[in-house]
Amino acid sequence: MKKLFYSFIIIVVSVQAVFSQPLPTRDSLSMGSGYANDIFYSMENGQVSTAPRNNWDIAFYTARFSAGILVNDSYGVMLYTYPDGDTSDWNQIDTTGLSTWTPMYNSHTVWEDGAFNAHAKGHPDYGWGIYNPVNHNLYGDSLFIINIPETGFKKVWIREKLSVDNIYVFRFANLDGTDQQDVQLDINPYTDKRFIYYSLTKNEVVDREPVADSWDILFTKYIDMVPDNEGNFSPYLVTGATNNVGTKSNHFYPVNPVFNDWASKPMDSAKNSIGYDWKSFDMESFSWTVTDSNYYFLRNYNNDIYRLRFIEWDGSQTGNFVLEKNLASLASVHEQSALQLSLNVYPNPASNHFTVRSDENLQGELLLTITDQSGRQIFQNQYSGSDLKNGISPGYLNLSQGLYLLKISSDNYVGVEKLLIQ
Repeated sequence: MKKLFYSFIIIVVSVQAVFSQPLPTRDSLSMGSGYANDIFYSMENGQVSTAPRNNWDIAFYTARFSAGILVNDSYGVMLYTYPDGDTSDWNQIDTTGLSTWTPMYNSHTVWEDGAFNAHAKGHPDYGWGIYNPVNHNLYGDSLFIINIPETGFKKVWIREKLSVDNIYVFRFANLDGTDQQDVQLDINPYTDKRFIYYSLTKNEVVDREPVADSWDILFTKYIDMVPDNEGNFSPYLVTGATNNVGTKSNHFYPVNPVFNDWASKPMDSAKNSIGYDWKSFDMESFSWTVTDSNYYFLRNYNNDIYRLRFIEWDGSQTGNFVLEKNLASLASVHEQSALQLSLNVYPNPASNHFTVRSDENLQGELLLTITDQSGRQIFQNQYSGSDLKNGISPGYLNLSQGLYLLKISSDNYVGVEKLLIQ
């Protein structure tokens, strides 16, 4: 019996050793000259797809009960709220003083908070429109001026979102009212993507993104808050790595090449948690350098942990760069140490509207994932521990009749409960 026990210990230690002494692999990638292309990247599978950055102007978050709308600030698209009136001024917009208006930017930390949402005051005001609790629709109460490189200025009115139907209705035109277009955009064909994009220049939908859970990092340009020499932060266009919604990462510096203690620091779900500042430009050599002994750990959609280090960055002339990665921990290994979370779901059975809660006082962020019996992901969103304590109600999800699995996960907890929709 003693020999068997010791053998078990040796096996466990050996498994852990595999992940503490991983064999890294290197990927050579390119965003192209001038960083012209975005790269959607999977830690498990490598490059998933690339897409030109300049083929869209605005983008809509595809979740049914989301109001998130981005602008392509990575291409230089600028957005302004019209300050001198409401939507009744559509036909007589006065852009006098436009050069003094304050531009709005996409959030550098939260994907869903786009430039159109920059002046949101909190529910029911989402920046471009107001939520109606009777029919769950949002109605546009603001006009916007958008400046598109090589196209020029246009005026935009997000007129409404039919939330249950997941349809956006918007209007845009030249500033003088010519070339007015009224668009009814059905989001439903694209709900397996994070965003669906639109070109105001060409008046067409741009489907440029892979399936939402197939990638972990988007290598792109984006606006971040960058400090100047006095430590004052201001919006600045940078090039780097942005985390997909639902992934998390943390950062360790300086550490040695065999460092693997990813669990010693909380993981961050912010869009820019990997970011751009793992590289810098050396004015003496007039070349880019990558910070040494600098490691990131990323938790993907399978809850596997990968270790990431950047090796080379050539700059905008080629857009070439090299990264090193390895699997640091399988979900089956590190989830064994996660505490089991007891969940209450009610009503259950339900007819789409339901609430999930727990009596635990949890800290930090949680991920709610809903899958059907085939394992297909139906819904995923982030919440806080206090949200779960008070009760999470995802809203009307239009679920078909059947059995679903609700999973709440965090760095330290995992809870699963069944939900029956009748």
